[in-house]
Parts: sequence; C-alpha cells; structure tokens
Amino acid sequence: MLILGCVGLITGCGGIGLIIAGRIRRRPRELREFLTALSLLDTEIVWGATPLPEAFASLEERVERPWQGFFGELKDRLLSGESAAMAWKGVVRAQSRQFALKLEDWQVIKDLGKGLGQSDRQQQHKQLELVQRQLALLQEQAGTWAEKQAKMWSYLGFLCGLAGVIILI
Repeated sequence: MLILGCVGLITGCGGIGLIIAGRIRRRPRELREFLTALSLLDTEIVWGATPLPEAFASLEERVERPWQGFFGELKDRLLSGESAAMAWKGVVRAQSRQFALKLEDWQVIKDLGKGLGQSDRQQQHKQLELVQRQLALLQEQAGTWAEKQAKMWSYLGFLCGLAGVIILI
C-alpha cells in the first residue's frame, strides 16, 4: 500500500508539472496563430476591401481554436451594432482566460482594436504591420522562454513528488 501511495504522489505531482508545462508551451503557438490571423485580416481589409464583420467571419473559418471563438464573438458583436473598438475591447476581456498569453501579449492585442474600423485601409494596414512586428518579437521571446520553463516545470513536478515521498518515508 505504501508503494502505491508513493507512485500516486509522484504521478500526481508530475502530472501537475506536465499540465503547467503544456500551458507554457501553448503561448508561442497561440501567438503564431494570431500572427497568421492578422496577415489574413490585413489581406481582407487592404486587398479585399472586406467589411470587418465579413473579415472576422472569414477569419473564424480559417483559424484554429481558441482564436475561432475570439473572431466569432467579434463578428457577432459587430453584427449586433457595437463599434469595432468596443467589440474588440469586450472580446479581449471576455476571452483572455481561454488563452495562455501573458499580460504583455494582451496589451499589444488590445492596442490593435483602438484603430480598427476608424481609419482608412492604408492606416489600418500600417497599424496591422506594426502589431505584427511587435507580436513577432514577443513570439520569438516566448519560444525561447517556453522551452526553458516547460522543461523546468516538467522536471520540477516529478522531483517534488519524489521529495514528498522521501519526506514521508
């Protein structure tokens, strides 16, 4: 029975470490997916002259989860008559818990919403390019940070479980 308890403790702590590591590894992927979505949005706005609700509907179909829900909610809010800036701000607030992004990532994403739908296509293009550059830097930093942190949390979980077993025995 003691051996079973020890294995359970190590497995439980290791599992918690792996869950935390998985969340850390999600951040660079989510940033990469958002960068792809911004490229698609830029194409829709600048070259397609697509209205924002239609552009967000197109993005909803073309991106992966959890960004699908993000752009879907944006589309719905715009269709209900909300302004683009208010819709963007509300969706960021409502959806941020579903992502593994940090506060600094959300700050850049929030800033993007301030100019959407309020200026001409060229200004929106410039704003989208600026945000893409900022997010590309954040993604690069997140990639190196995530590699180190994910390994650490994976090992730390199992080592804490092992330490717990040693203390209990």
